[in-house]
Amino acid sequence: MNLADARVVLRPRTLGEILDLAARWCFNADRVLYARVAAAVLLPSLVLCVVARWAWLWSWTEVWLLAVALCTVAQGAFTVATSRALFEHDVSAWAVLRQWLRRLPSYVGALLVTRSILAIGAVTFVLLPSAWIRVAMVHEASLLEGSSPISATDRAWQMARFRGTEMALMLGGLGLAIMGGIAAAELLGHGLVEVVLQLGRPLGELVEDGGSLYALVGFHAAIPYVAVARFLGYVDQRTRGDGWDIQLRFMALAAEDARMREPPQRRAS
Repeated sequence: MNLADARVVLRPRTLGEILDLAARWCFNADRVLYARVAAAVLLPSLVLCVVARWAWLWSWTEVWLLAVALCTVAQGAFTVATSRALFEHDVSAWAVLRQWLRRLPSYVGALLVTRSILAIGAVTFVLLPSAWIRVAMVHEASLLEGSSPISATDRAWQMARFRGTEMALMLGGLGLAIMGGIAAAELLGHGLVEVVLQLGRPLGELVEDGGSLYALVGFHAAIPYVAVARFLGYVDQRTRGDGWDIQLRFMALAAEDARMREPPQRRAS
């Protein structure tokens, strides 16, 4: 990874800047890449949820649990995609998926470890928010740093150790983004099917039934944004902790010094 090739400026950012940059990144940078990754990992998840609800007659509670479990794993593909797209150009979806699949066993192991921690925290409920904050960066620690499940959990725990407030605010913002995606899809879906096409509500209703096809689509559509925003938060953490912005400044100074040492005729050319 060459920090000098980063497609955004590496510097400490506020939470608002991170969330705004994530939105602009999703809509402007490598949309084709994200669309292909979504077709590979999110579309099968959505189809399986639809089958579970309307073919296997699962309850909406069971369907939502399935959707959360599948998308928790699937979002790792977007973490890899964003990490590569930040420092590379013309990244292929197959290269992203290959890297994600290569890390998948360890990644799932790290998720199982951290979800076990969350389950223990949920027993008292008071410890759940703190535990969630501490393990939020496990995706990046596992997929991007090549850590084992236990090491990734410990790495995520250490990264959030002194930034609990910032991590809590970020998780809150990502939760609002997911709810916003669900609400927007619900309104648009009902507006099209019920009002424009006059077909009623054959695909469920979120408030009355506990779920709908539109809500599932909105939930899945929010996953790339969640992964991008969390990755940018990880980059911000590494910038603050490892001084990436300072490294870039030293690299720039070294390059300028080397240029000034060149003979005048070469410098002019």
